Amino acid sequence: MEHMHLVVNLANESSNRQASTIANTGIFIKINKALLITKRQNFFHNEEYYKYAIELKVNGEYWVIFRRFSEIRDEHERMCRMCPNLRKEQFPPRSLFNKTDSFQIERQQKLETYLKNYIQIVLGESLYQFMPNAKVPGQSDQTIKLTKSIFCERLNFFQESTEDKLNVQKLGWKSFDI
Repeated sequence: MEHMHLVVNLANESSNRQASTIANTGIFIKINKALLITKRQNFFHNEEYYKYAIELKVNGEYWVIFRRFSEIRDEHERMCRMCPNLRKEQFPPRSLFNKTDSFQIERQQKLETYLKNYIQIVLGESLYQFMPNAKVPGQSDQTIKLTKSIFCERLNFFQESTEDKLNVQKLGWKSFDI
C-alpha cells in the first residue's frame, strides 16, 4: 500500500520561481514540489521514493501530474528510440541513495529543463502550427490554438491520470501560480 507522508517544497526559498516557458507556444512547465512516498514492502522494510509534481499549463489550461524519476527516465529511453535528437539531451543522473534536499532541488531543476527540451524536440516542427505569427514555408498562415487535449494526445506521457487528480485533491492544491 502506498502512503503519501510528506510534501517536499523543492523550490526552497524561490517558490516564486517562474515556470519554464517554451517561447511563443503558450506552454509552461514547472516542478516545485515532490511527494515522498512510502510503500510498505513487508513487516521489516519500506520503500521510499519521490514523485515529482509536474505543473503544466497550455494556453490557460492547467493541470498537475505526478511522476517518479524512474518513470521519466523510462519515457526518455523509450522516446530516444523513436526520436534520435532526444539522445543529445542530458538526462539527470540516477542516484540510489542520495535523498538530501539539495540533491532533490538540483535534480528537480535538471528534470524541468530536460522536460522543456523534451517537449520541444518531440513535438518538433509541429509546434510551429501553434505559434501565433509563425509562418511555416509552404503552409497557410492560420495557426491552431494548442489545447491540453491536443498536447496530451501528442505527448501522452503528460496525460493527467485519475490518481494525479486525487493527489491534487488530497493535498488541497489549487494552483501553483504557474
